[in-house]
Amino acid sequence: MTDWLREHRDNPYPNDDEKEALIATTRLTMNQINYWFTNARRRLLPKWALQRQIDEQHEIKLQQQDETASQETRVHTPAHLPCSDVIVI
Repeated sequence: MTDWLREHRDNPYPNDDEKEALIATTRLTMNQINYWFTNARRRLLPKWALQRQIDEQHEIKLQQQDETASQETRVHTPAHLPCSDVIVI
């Protein structure tokens, strides 16, 4: 059921056919399925959303660090010298 929820987190409300399939798979009752989804929407979805934000912020920081590092390592040619006269050591 967690997999189903993860795949449908934008609309985490299974229809009756999906619930019947989950009942057949899990051997839980309709009430148990309904309660599980109620609890999961309250508990899991907010945690997942927070983790997604943290991951996105971390990715942005890594990209910024990469950009800063590449800017610092660039070789700048002085404007008054042609490129062929520049020696990089």
